Amino acid sequence: MINPGISPKERAVNVKVHLIKVYMISSFFASLAGVMYVLQFITGRAPAGSARLLDAVVAVVIGGASLSGGKGTIMGTVIGALIIGALEIGLVNLSIPTYNLHIAVGCILIFAVLVDQFSPELMHKEEEIG
Repeated sequence: MINPGISPKERAVNVKVHLIKVYMISSFFASLAGVMYVLQFITGRAPAGSARLLDAVVAVVIGGASLSGGKGTIMGTVIGALIIGALEIGLVNLSIPTYNLHIAVGCILIFAVLVDQFSPELMHKEEEIG
């Protein structure tokens, strides 16, 4: 049985090797995404994905990841991405201009951050009452 209180270094796990493997896998998928982008749009530009950066951050925060770290799941991020995608499709179908879409996504990000910041305080108040 493995004691969860023991650090990986005490278990003789080579942390540096695993970290390098994770970085290699991440860079492989990033380069694969870049190649797929070039194949789809027949062009390569440095700021090409900058418009999607806000969507990615909002999807992760909506998915339950804390900006202070330590929380978050892959499934939550996928659900957050689906919510942002549904919002974009809905606003496009309503013929709302693109800049309004960014305003809506920014407002959702602000709301999600506020919920993230104040939810621990609300939980502590419920524990004190109950």
